[in-house]
Amino acid sequence: MPRTPPDDDAALRWDDVDDPSWVEAQSTASHGGAEAGSDGVGEREGGVPASPEPSRGALAMTLITAVGAVLYLAYSIAWIVGVSGLPLSGPTLVLEVLYQFAEFLAIIASALWFVAAVMLTAGRVGRRAGWLALGSLVLMPWPFVLGVLT
Repeated sequence: MPRTPPDDDAALRWDDVDDPSWVEAQSTASHGGAEAGSDGVGEREGGVPASPEPSRGALAMTLITAVGAVLYLAYSIAWIVGVSGLPLSGPTLVLEVLYQFAEFLAIIASALWFVAAVMLTAGRVGRRAGWLALGSLVLMPWPFVLGVLT
C-alpha cells in the first residue's frame, strides 16, 4: 500500500470528512435544520440554537467589573504620578532600594487586588462589588491625592 505524503495544510482546514462532528453537521443540515417534534423556538435558521440573552446578574457583574477595571487602572496611574514626585534621598543604598521596591509594590497593588477580587468572587455580584469597593478605599493613591489637594 503506497504512503501518501502528509498534507501540511490539513491543520488549516475544517473539511475532514472522517471527523464525526463534521458528519453530524452535514446530517443536521440535511434534515431541514430541526429534529422531528421540535417547534424551532430558540433556534435560528439552519438548526443552530440561538444564544440566550445575558441575565441581569451577568450584566451587573460585567458593569461592576468594567468600572472596577477603570478605577484600578486610574489608581495605578495615580500611584506612578504620585510617587514620581516624591524626593528620594536615603542615607544608605539598602534604604533607597527598599524604598523603590515599596513604590513598585504600591503601583502594582491595585492591579493585584483587582485580579484577586475578580478571580475569587466568580459568580457573586455583591461580594465582587464589596471587595472592589474595599480595595478602592484601601489602595487610595495618597501621594497623588495630597499633591492635588495642596
